[in-house]
Amino acid sequence: MAHTDSIVAMYFQSNILDRETGSQWYHHAYSVCVTLGEKYGFHPNTVAGVIAALSPNNKWERNVEDAEAMLRAYCYEIPFESVSVCSYSANKDKAITIIEMMLESDELICKVLRGNKTIAFYHCIAKDGKSDTPCIDGHAYNVWNGSVTNLKEVPAMSDKTFRKIQDAYRDAAKLISEVSGKVHTAAQVQAITWVAYRRIHKGLI
Repeated sequence: MAHTDSIVAMYFQSNILDRETGSQWYHHAYSVCVTLGEKYGFHPNTVAGVIAALSPNNKWERNVEDAEAMLRAYCYEIPFESVSVCSYSANKDKAITIIEMMLESDELICKVLRGNKTIAFYHCIAKDGKSDTPCIDGHAYNVWNGSVTNLKEVPAMSDKTFRKIQDAYRDAAKLISEVSGKVHTAAQVQAITWVAYRRIHKGLI
């Protein structure tokens, strides 16, 4: 319960802007998928899968740019080899598979993605933030743990620990929804507390 309390405490340290930004973060990401899907002829899930595949070690703005570059390359028959992305080559290969097979189902996309964090990120985006499988990165870990460190100091998470942290965010979402009178998904709570944590500890992380 202590870890759930840490998440709830961070939520109530958030300001109005944190809550607005966080609660809409995945909705805006989903809107990007819809827009790119319409532009290049792909299902939003396919686009979300490509974005998730290219997300490791990638900042959001560049993540979207890389995803669009890959989709554009496919549509205009530009060799994928000529497209430079700010992620690992194995992740680029996953994006290529999702694009070439035009995968749309959650099950098939997640089989290609693998990795707890990447799969969770996909679900949060593809479900328009209406997801109870929150994405747990280093900042989300610190919110859960009640700690403040840079990302390099965050320990590797086992599958068991990752699921345990997700459970705590689900519990926190229920408590926050009950207290605030406004329904929050676990994904939204994760995003809100992520935004608040980064603002509060700016310069320290």
